[in-house]
Formats: sequence, C-alpha cells, structure tokens
Amino acid sequence: MTTMTIENVSKFCSGLLTSSKCKELPFHNLEHTKEVVQNVKYLCAAMDINSVETDLLIIAAWFHDTGFSKTYKDHEAESIIIAKKFLSSLGMESDSINRICNCIEATKMPQSPTDRLSEILCDADIFHISNSHFFYRKLLLRREWELFCDIKTTNKEWHLLNLKFLKEHHFRSDYGKQTLEIGKQENLHKVENILNYFNEY
Repeated sequence: MTTMTIENVSKFCSGLLTSSKCKELPFHNLEHTKEVVQNVKYLCAAMDINSVETDLLIIAAWFHDTGFSKTYKDHEAESIIIAKKFLSSLGMESDSINRICNCIEATKMPQSPTDRLSEILCDADIFHISNSHFFYRKLLLRREWELFCDIKTTNKEWHLLNLKFLKEHHFRSDYGKQTLEIGKQENLHKVENILNYFNEY
C-alpha cells in the first residue's frame, strides 16, 4: 500500500461526497466520513494494528458511505461497487479489495463484523455514541431522516429511539468494549434522565 493510494482514495471519495446528493445529507456527509477516518487511525494506534491493515481500514472508512451518492437504502452495497471499481483501477490486489469491502459490508445496521478489521471500522463508524458529540450528531441524523426517509418523530419518540439504540448496540473491538463502552453508558444515562423529564411533565 502506498501513500499515493490513500491520497488518490481520499481525493476521489471527497469529490464524490461533495459533488453528489451526499452533500445534502446532514449526517452522512464528508464531515462524518472524515471523522470515521480519524477514528480508525485512533483505534488502530490504540490497538497496535500494523500499518498494512491500518491502511486497508483507512481506505474502507473513506469508501464506507459513498454509496449514498446512488441510494439511501442499502447504500453499503453501492459503496462496495464504487470501492471495487476505483481500487481495481489503481491496480490493487483482489485480496486487499475483498478485505476492504468486507469491512464496508459489516457497517450495515445492525452491524455484523466478521473479523478484527471489520470490528474496528464498525466501532469507528459509531464512535460518536461514546462521547459528547453524540447529542449533536443525533440531531443531524434526526433531520436527515425527516428529509430523506420521511421519518418524523416527537421529541419523546426520538429520545426513546436513541435509548433503544444505545441499549442494543455493543462495541465490537477490544478497545471499544473496554473504553468506548464507558462513554456510551454515560450517554445512555443522560438520555434516560431526559426521558424522566418527559415522564414528569
């Protein structure tokens, strides 16, 4: 893997995410993708992942939401098609492409990682539920669902949806289970407190 490969990938994906319908998405846009790339780098460093596998994950992170340029529902399948076509044009080995695509496939909700690399990408994609960004990011997601999925909820219904997600979602990587889970539990308790307020009034 060369630095040039990642530069080509980041340039291509950035262009796609800012020139297609992705630029209209409040949540699944270039900013989110850049965050996931940074999260991958952070997790790989924390877990001492080798440089070759780190590069594969960085590329998977860049591509994981590019399918939104084609469709909202089942965008992961489109992301894989886009990744395969572009990476093949760069002359990347099919084994590496398959590992990247396996990681992308795993991010489909409910997440279904099958190996260590896909576990890391899944945790990087949902990293925000473990920190203070959670409450801002979920506002963006709520707006996106209203605009693109015609899903409208009351404030209480929205908080209940978030509580359900936080309770049912589990981090998959070792770092996620040991460290990110702590922050997720803190956010879960905050959402419970918000819902207690609704129940009181």
